[in-house]
Parts: sequence; C-alpha cells; structure tokens
Amino acid sequence: MPFSHRIENAAGIVVCCLVSLIWLANPAQGAEQVVQNDSIADGGSGSIQGGFVANESAAVWLTSPCAGNIVAIQVLWLSQSGTAGQSIEDSITIFDAGTFPVPGAVLEVLQGPVMTDGGLNEFRFLDENSTMPLSVPVTSGQQFVVSFKFFNDVVPGSASVVTDLDGCQASKNAINAIGIGWISSCALGVSGDFAIRAVIDCAGVPGACCLADGSCLDGQTSLDCSTLGGTFQGAGTTCAGVTCPAPSGACCFQPSGCVDLTSADCATAGGFWQGAGTDCATTTCFPSGACCLPDGSCAEAMAQADCIAAGGIFQGDGVLCSAVSCPQPTGACCLSNGNCLVLTQVDCLQIPGGSWAGPNTDCADMNMNGTADACEIDPCMGIPLGDFVAPIGVDGLDVQPFVDALTAASPTQDQICRGDFNGNSALDDGDVNGMVAALLAGP
Repeated sequence: MPFSHRIENAAGIVVCCLVSLIWLANPAQGAEQVVQNDSIADGGSGSIQGGFVANESAAVWLTSPCAGNIVAIQVLWLSQSGTAGQSIEDSITIFDAGTFPVPGAVLEVLQGPVMTDGGLNEFRFLDENSTMPLSVPVTSGQQFVVSFKFFNDVVPGSASVVTDLDGCQASKNAINAIGIGWISSCALGVSGDFAIRAVIDCAGVPGACCLADGSCLDGQTSLDCSTLGGTFQGAGTTCAGVTCPAPSGACCFQPSGCVDLTSADCATAGGFWQGAGTDCATTTCFPSGACCLPDGSCAEAMAQADCIAAGGIFQGDGVLCSAVSCPQPTGACCLSNGNCLVLTQVDCLQIPGGSWAGPNTDCADMNMNGTADACEIDPCMGIPLGDFVAPIGVDGLDVQPFVDALTAASPTQDQICRGDFNGNSALDDGDVNGMVAALLAGP
C-alpha cells in the first residue's frame, strides 16, 4: 500500500515524498488488543524522524485496556527509499509509567532488535532464537512506557521511527536526548505521536459473548465464548453495549418452498423456522416416512411432527416400513409359576404358560401380595353386582342372599363380588347403602 511520509528532525520538516509500505507485524490474534497513540493506518501518512544519534531513545506512554499481558511490541520503521538494509539497534525497554517525561522502573528489556525497513516491525520474543516469549503483566487502566533506543545514528538514507500527522499529544511522547535527558517530544517540536505500539493479550478478561442463536452472555472469557460456539466481543465489553446479529435459518412454507431467514422474518412471512444455523440447501422442510409407534407397529408415510406427537420414532424422510425393523415394546410376562418377567410379547409367548400383560406394563407388586399387579386377574370380572338370584338385575329376591352373605363368617368370593358395592373387596356395612340404592333404582 502507498505510504506518504516526510522526514523531519526536532526542528521541523526536511523533505516529503511517496513510498510503498508493507506491514510486517502479524494482526492481533483472538483476545489480543493493539494499544497505540498514533493514528497511522495501512496506506496512511506519517513523518520519518531524523536527527537521532546513538544512545538516544523515543518513547510512548500507553494505557492498558484490560488486565492481561504485554505479548508484543510494534515499531514502524521506515526510510526515504524504503530499501535501507536491516539494522541492529540497541534495545526496546518496557518501563512503569513513572512521572512524565521520565519513565519509572524497568519491567522488561528486549536487547538488539533487528529492524527491517518498510513496515511495522513486531517483536514477541526476548531472544533471537524465539524461545523466550515476551510477557509483561499489566492491570486494566495501568499506564506503562515503551522506549526504543538507537544503536546507530540516523543519517540521510537510513531508516528511523515514524510519527503520525495528527499533532503531538501532551504527556504521550518523550525523547531521551544526549545532553538533555528525558524531555517531551512535543517540546522539541516533533509534530506527531510515535508509531510505537504494544500488543496486550486480554484472553483472561471477561466480556460479552454473542451466541449462535443471537442471544448475548455477559462475563465470558474469550475461551469460554469459543467453547459455547459464540463470538467474543472484546475484553471489558458488556451485552448492553453490543448488538448481536440475529441468526438465520431455513424457513419452510407450505405446500412447498424454503427461504433462509431470521426467526422474526420467518414468522412475519408465515413460515416454519427450522432453527439457527440451518439452511435450505440441507433442510427437508416437511419430511414424511415410516414411523415406529410405541406398540411396535409401523405407520407408512407419516409426517415427522405427527410421528413425534404420537410418541413414535421417525425413521426418515421417504423411508418405507418394509425397510425398517421397529423395536418391539416390552411388558409384564406372567408365568404359570406365579413369577413375572419384563419381555416382548414374542419372547413371552415362547415360554409355556406365559401370558403377556400388554405393552409398557411391568412386574411391580404395589399391594405386596407376592403377585405382580399386572398379572392379577380381577376375580369379580363378569359377575353382576348385587344380583344374587335370577332374573338378571337387583330386586327384592336378592335381599335375603345379600343379608346372608353380609352376616356370613366367611363369605364366598362369589358373594363378595356380587355384594361389594363400595369396592373394598369385602362385605360390610358400607355396602348396605349401595344395595338399597340399587333396589330403589329398580331392575
């Protein structure tokens, strides 16, 4: 990209020309944030700073946006021609803020940075073999200083640090000049901010996370957000300050048709939204096929929604019952020896004397009488209630047999079944009202 620049020293502008600039720094990754004072962008304009001699330094005061670690330093390094050879300079030092324009305590030093003309040089390691990563912890709002120290004099044709053209910000830039010491670069007439930057990894700092369904979660780290399949909005951000994009999905229309829309737009159009992340290219809008029902049978060409509503298992769009084997339901299998097993009907009937109680029954013995409840046969089934004497119905002829049964020391099962109006499996005074009501009602 073209980069317009001009060479100047502390006294002012010397010359202006046009060169091609290649950014050598890698873009910040993930939760990394670049902190800078300068406003220079790729293709922008700036000034090459001449007049520096060996052992002089250019420094910037920067502020961390988060609690994290300084993991890289970037320096824009440029010559008039853009073709100056590489140079080894003295050092890059990270200081505590101190009291402007004098930096505070040394936090880290990168010795002998190799500078390449024509772009933004980035340094992530303390050694030339790239085995010792740069990592300086900082807190949110902490001010720190990054200083670039020259080993070589800046002479005509050589490369130097660059400033922007937006004016020199007070208390942001300083120079350590031979014979003067630390002094504000603005006071020396430098017209802009040095393009010396820091890259801070804010990975552990929570922020807003936009999820795939369009919702937002506060207080998520970059890693947490990524695990949830979301998009991290930056360290320190909140859901109140971001707008998460509404997800799109396949929107199906009857009798046919599909358009990828947001849920709201799909509802407005009267369609049936298939969910976030779906698309018409891979969605079958209204599938129908074989449905395995709870009783083990199979229904042909059943709509998926109807199959699910019936408690069935949908086998797939266009699938025929002849191509599937539906799982058979289990139920209580009552054995001739009084025991019980939970089996399919087919398996139960393979056992001599086995009787299947029906799908989804079990061998529970809630009344604790030693026989599975599902296997107990109602002894009163088919016996007319209250009808002790023919003809069929309850009449006066049934009164005496009912009294006899009521007063018997050990009534027979048949007597109990005919007279047990209150359903407690016994004949007692509670059955009298039932018998009287049946007599009054007539045959």
